[in-house]
Amino acid sequence: MSPRTSSAAPRGFTLVEVLVALVVVALGVSAVMSSMLSAATSTDRLRERAYAEWVALNQVTEARVATPFPALGRTEGVARMADREWDWRQDVRPTAITGVVQIVVEVRASGSEDWLVTMSGARGRNLVFEGNADPLWDTAERTLP
Repeated sequence: MSPRTSSAAPRGFTLVEVLVALVVVALGVSAVMSSMLSAATSTDRLRERAYAEWVALNQVTEARVATPFPALGRTEGVARMADREWDWRQDVRPTAITGVVQIVVEVRASGSEDWLVTMSGARGRNLVFEGNADPLWDTAERTLP
């Protein structure tokens, strides 16, 4: 008797085909995980910068409403926000306009070397002049209609 031969096509995958498919799936999963890790890191960095911006804006606002008028020079301090401490550095600088100062605030997470945010604002002394004319701004000649 002769051995039996089957005319039907072989069923299933070979071991090599399965291994190649597994490698392709593993590469795809690895790429997806890498992009998810990158997105999570970016989100943490953006959150940290947003908190630092809020701290900087708070410091600029405090300097703008403070009495007495802020003195020229540098001050440093620590603020607490979002259960963290933030180091801030504030420079009050003169400007070309008499009575107006520039307020520059830099903020970083406590213990960090890099400043995350730099914000600036301005504050002016009372610039209202006695009488009708402001010599710096009011140079227009008025005529009756």
